[in-house]
Amino acid sequence: MAAPESVCDVEHPSAALAQYACAFTPEAAEQPFVTYTSINADKSLSSTTLTRGEFWLLARRAASVLRAAGLGFGDCHTHYFSDNTLGDVIFRLAAVMVGTTPCTINWQADTPERVVHKVKVTSSKLVVMDQDTPKDVIDLIKQQVPEVKLFDVAELETAEPLPQEDFCRDAALGPGATRIVIFTSGTTGNPKGVQLSYRSYKCNRSTFESFLEAGEGKMLVPVVVNPLHHTNSTSLTDWALRKPGAHLQLVQRYTTQYWAVLARAGTGIAIDEAVPDDALLAAVRARQQVVVAPLVSRHFDFLDSLWNNHGLPLSPEVLKPALQKTILLLGSAPVGPTTVERLQRYCGRLPTVRFGSTETCLQVMGTPLYLCEEERLEAFKAGWEHSYAGQPQTGYYIGRPHPPFTECKIVKSTDPSQADYLRECALGEPGQLITRGDNIMSGYVANAAATEKAITKDGWYTNLGDVAFCLTNASDGRLDFYWLSRDSALLIRGGANYSYEQINSELATFISTHYGIAADAVAVAVVGMRLKSEHEDECCVTIELSTPEAQAKQQEIEHTFLQAAKKSVSKGSKPDHVRVAELPRNFKGAVKLPDLKASWAAGAPA
Repeated sequence: MAAPESVCDVEHPSAALAQYACAFTPEAAEQPFVTYTSINADKSLSSTTLTRGEFWLLARRAASVLRAAGLGFGDCHTHYFSDNTLGDVIFRLAAVMVGTTPCTINWQADTPERVVHKVKVTSSKLVVMDQDTPKDVIDLIKQQVPEVKLFDVAELETAEPLPQEDFCRDAALGPGATRIVIFTSGTTGNPKGVQLSYRSYKCNRSTFESFLEAGEGKMLVPVVVNPLHHTNSTSLTDWALRKPGAHLQLVQRYTTQYWAVLARAGTGIAIDEAVPDDALLAAVRARQQVVVAPLVSRHFDFLDSLWNNHGLPLSPEVLKPALQKTILLLGSAPVGPTTVERLQRYCGRLPTVRFGSTETCLQVMGTPLYLCEEERLEAFKAGWEHSYAGQPQTGYYIGRPHPPFTECKIVKSTDPSQADYLRECALGEPGQLITRGDNIMSGYVANAAATEKAITKDGWYTNLGDVAFCLTNASDGRLDFYWLSRDSALLIRGGANYSYEQINSELATFISTHYGIAADAVAVAVVGMRLKSEHEDECCVTIELSTPEAQAKQQEIEHTFLQAAKKSVSKGSKPDHVRVAELPRNFKGAVKLPDLKASWAAGAPA
């Protein structure tokens, strides 16, 4: 195919467009850019590789679709897919060409009502989907937002490419323009749309290349398996779109075969290509690229089970060196001694921990690679063995900020009405973690009040909701940060956050429908408790039945609820423990979560 014309040096291109176009020059047209691994009906894997020229052409086709749907600079389009897809990434690059803003849908957890809310609050003009996007939800969108247009990415090949002279030249498409909207889990009401700018993602790229020692001249291979609606995969994917020479490995979703994909990343050997172990091992040992695998601790629970039960999809003798030559970038949940010990056993190295949130464009701090393995292990242990004011206070190492890109501190209060507002804590003293830098969001969609509350006038983001502390590192005297607990009503499961309110609503509706109980006779309150895992919350459900008719169902609910609900509710709402009891409430009727957590802790299930 013909190489694309470059817009790198075209007179007065938007700064944002040039950042991406310079990674897709005519000289690079034949280089591989993305390998997509999909799952076949028989659970085997297939791979498709697109060169930079092929991907750029598809993005121009997608840009033409956006224009044909009437979208221009600043307009939003909702990405509602059933899995990770090539179409999602293609339309993310097309958005830069047209100056539009992609908006995410959590296809794992969003209810139909939440999907419609996100389409409405962003005033999206187009919903981009695939053939497996739930049809009932699409029908609801058509019914409640009839003006929105729909496009199936399967039709992309028939679209005419947008001429490059029609690319967005609007000067407003600069560093402060919105690159993407990613929705939070939402602790109350509907989730908030986080506006992340081109400046945020430029900072994110600079941070990653410094933090992971993957700057100029280094060939990058990100292996993305976490859902693209998460800030995690979005940040790694955007980095690949900006970085010349990067080869993105995109996996449809996690399966046990993921570990075989990871082993082959950077070797040039496709997942559906049969090769003997010795040839694959030689290719793994020869690879020179920076291979980055963003994961969560839960993935290593799965790996441990596969390893111990002889269920690995490849030889351990191949997987071990592959893991050794991969930056295992762990975040979204605490990385404790169990995960650390497993990785030392599997591949003889420590995980690289990253910490951040959606509002911080993922990356705030991480474990420094410039410390040797022994020094980093001592830093992990210092948190596990920490005590404060005579009481054990186990903390999980989350590393250090990334100057000059991000800075952090621990403060006594983030409430402006309190005397200790933004007053720094002493070493070892727990407090609220706050951060600032160009990575911070520009604001929440249509919610100026929430934005003002979350970001101080001098740029500190105060709404992380994490309790942490600092210690001085014994090896170099610098500050290390440790995560202690969450201060907000979120349940951590599989590396993702799910709001208590969202779970309460879904479970209450299920109970009312499944057991034939009036909706106003049942109340549900959940809390997340780390009872068996150091990084995974278990969903502890308290059900309050308020009428005699409802209370007559108590025994049936206690005996059948867990099994019945796990088969019916969404992934984030699946319950682990249940009891029927009166909920502790304040004088306004709100559930007192600290009291509820304390009662569960006092009688924690075995």
